[in-house]
This record gives sequence, structure tokens and C-alpha cells, in this order.
Amino acid sequence: MVKKEMSGQKLSEFEFPVEKGKIKEFANAICDPNPIYYESEYARSKGFADVLMPPTFPVSFTFHLPSENFVLEATKNLGMDVGKSVHGEIEFIYERPVCAGEKLRGEISIGKIYEKKSKHGGTMSFVEMVIEYFDSEYRRVVVGKNVFIDQS
Repeated sequence: MVKKEMSGQKLSEFEFPVEKGKIKEFANAICDPNPIYYESEYARSKGFADVLMPPTFPVSFTFHLPSENFVLEATKNLGMDVGKSVHGEIEFIYERPVCAGEKLRGEISIGKIYEKKSKHGGTMSFVEMVIEYFDSEYRRVVVGKNVFIDQS
């Protein structure tokens, strides 16, 4: 059973350096040829400080967590049955563009926890894992919301 009392609990903080080389690798991996992800001069000509971070780049946050099994451990601590749980969706909300050379700080917390009835009469628990990214002046720049669904 999912522990609803964990809603709002902060789980961890981590550093998230936005590196030009990693942006290029990510853009290659998603097959996006936009020069704004590869060429500093091009990005500057468009008004940015350096190459731009692709919108879905924050999915790489798991490489910066204190443990490579952090998300799995967090779902277990929430009381979720990992054998009957799935990742439902992810959403990114940007406050401003992020460029190479910035060092962000991520904070992971548990958001809303709610339930819905399944078509088969069971109960599904929805758990939001919220990751807020802050710049060096502690201004929030990106929010990532992951929704996990427990079907136990």
C-alpha cells in the first residue's frame, strides 16, 4: 500500500552540471540536428549565452543522484510494489531556457498521491515525483514531474 503520508516529503538534492559535450551527445541520441544544441556561435546569434539544453535533457538526472538505484529505492520506500508499478508520464515545465555552462541544483520531492478505480474494479495509486532545478541564484528554472502508477 502506498504511503500517502510521504506526499510533500523531500527525498534528496543533487548537482546537475549542464555540460556542452553532454548536450551534444544527448542531441545526437535523440537525432535532433538543430545547431542550437551543437554550435556556440549559432546559439549566441539567437540570443543565448551558449548552446541550449534540449527540453527533455533533464531526464539524465539519474546520472547525478546519490545512488544509481535511487528511484527504485524511493518507490519501495513509498510502499509501491515494483512488480506491479509502471512509469506513467513525465512532464517538464520551463521558467526560462538553460544553457551550457550553468550548474543547477536539483531537489527531489514527493508531490501529489491520489487514487483512481481501474476498469477491473481495483485501485490504482498515482504518485508524483517532482524534481525542481534551481540556478546559482536559487531561481527555479525547470520542474520535472514524473508520475508512477501502482496497481497493487
